[in-house]
Amino acid sequence: MVYKTPSGKKYHLASCRMVKNVSQKLSVTNAVNEGLQACKICKPAIITSQNPVGKRTQGQSNTQQCNGNTKKGTRCQHRTSIGNGYCFQHQP
Repeated sequence: MVYKTPSGKKYHLASCRMVKNVSQKLSVTNAVNEGLQACKICKPAIITSQNPVGKRTQGQSNTQQCNGNTKKGTRCQHRTSIGNGYCFQHQP
């Protein structure tokens, strides 16, 4: 079970600092169906229609090798999920 604040657009765990006594209790699936997003602070379970909680898609990764070059001139070995393809050390 997760909680939705009256004016919020996100759902939260009971332990989240964003939840007040006036929050509405609902299931994660109902929260997703209402168009709510998961809180970035308490990180409750996220359910999507393509990838239910607890199941990982085999053989697919959201990360890629960094496009940056090291001081030696070789390609960086870090993996990144940042959209521009550079790791935290090589951000342009």
